[in-house]
Amino acid sequence: MVNIFPNPSKFNDHENTNKIVLVIFIKITKVIVKEELKSNLINKKLNIINWFDCHYTNIGKKDFWSDVLIVEFKDKFELAKFYKDDVSKINLQAVQVFNLLPKNSPRFFVNFLKLFRPIGYFFELIKSSKSELHNFSNSKSNILPTREQAERLLNEKSNKKAYMINLLELKEMAQYKDKSISITGREAYVEKYGSQAFKSVILLGGDFAFNGRIIGNSLIEYNVPSDTKGKWQALAIAEYTKACKMLELEKIPGYSKGLVHREAGLKRNYNLYATKNI
Repeated sequence: MVNIFPNPSKFNDHENTNKIVLVIFIKITKVIVKEELKSNLINKKLNIINWFDCHYTNIGKKDFWSDVLIVEFKDKFELAKFYKDDVSKINLQAVQVFNLLPKNSPRFFVNFLKLFRPIGYFFELIKSSKSELHNFSNSKSNILPTREQAERLLNEKSNKKAYMINLLELKEMAQYKDKSISITGREAYVEKYGSQAFKSVILLGGDFAFNGRIIGNSLIEYNVPSDTKGKWQALAIAEYTKACKMLELEKIPGYSKGLVHREAGLKRNYNLYATKNI
């Protein structure tokens, strides 16, 4: 048995009165156990921002996690109550918990970009209806799907909105073929690639459900796979009208040119395909 809530003593004194946002990765193999946990958390009036059902891994070695929760506590003292109650006295196969500092984009900016979606739909219609699978390989890339993972995503039949949950680790300094470029991995990935990717997702009919900076190391690690071990720097959850849209971003002008910055700045990416539970 493992408590899914971290010991409040892990938080610094200056955080006592601040809101605490956690992202909790869980592996549950039995539906009845999952429903019991969900019922416990709802009855305790936990502020669940999002609960995602995870289906499979798009970037990473294997399918593992079954659920991802984002929860919020008013302060360290509210977290202490849940920690003491230990509502998770059920059979969980694995748990990993991160402390997040939300970095969501202003909604007025997102809504402004949505006005231009007809342009995105136009490019979606005039360009090839399927992603080029030769762009993916069976190489051990830390930032791309394998060919088999891409094919599975392209063939996904669900009509539910798709949520791509990303854990991101950036390089300290970006690595370009042009050695004269000297910028940080964050500048390359977030400022150069990220701004273009953000616009492309919106123009394809998508959105961003949640973005946040991960503070420090994992607060809890229990039976965690190698895929998600280590120090991550950010969580980004993109929303698409359907799963295959993640592989169609190159239909939007400008996106392809930004890929060089993703390659230069991103050290490691773990990506899960999920749908919404709460």
